[in-house]
Amino acid sequence: VRIPVVAAGGFFDGRGLVAALAYGAAGVAMGTRFLLTSDSTVPDPVKARYLAATVRDVTVTRAVDGLPHRMLRTDVVTALERSGRIRTLGHALRRAAGFRRLSGLTWRQLARDGLALRHGKELSWSRLLLAANTPMLLKSAMVDGRTDLGVMAAGQVTGVIEDLPSCAELVERMVKEAEEVMTALAGLAEGTRD
Repeated sequence: VRIPVVAAGGFFDGRGLVAALAYGAAGVAMGTRFLLTSDSTVPDPVKARYLAATVRDVTVTRAVDGLPHRMLRTDVVTALERSGRIRTLGHALRRAAGFRRLSGLTWRQLARDGLALRHGKELSWSRLLLAANTPMLLKSAMVDGRTDLGVMAAGQVTGVIEDLPSCAELVERMVKEAEEVMTALAGLAEGTRD
């Protein structure tokens, strides 16, 4: 392609950056890695929850809104997965009311937007309401720090991140690691020519 391509998903260190560059990417996107920095505005208890997670604590679920999302396993995610249709609808209605208050939308606007989302898709009304509520579920955990009331999007690398450097420290470390990897690879290539 003639446009820059940015690789995303699973990047957190210089080794990954070198791999992406070797495949032709112009760079990498690192949502979870930058989320887990000292500069991130996510509440400290949320960061602590992410840092305590292992790779087994990350799940892909459709329970949030009917679409697959990679999430940190929380009580909310587990409850959504276990709940029946009636409980999910009740939960969705409560969240919709909260979203409506926060957004300033009317019930009519929510219904119109919901119908537009539902068009051509096989989403139940409870899943549709939850889709409209996903921002509220994310806000509860990621902004308000209420991991007991919200959901936490989680990249594949969540279980391997162990520290909270500043953004500047993270970038400097990644560049240093990438340079070390490229130097080692150049040495290997030089050795194979001899």
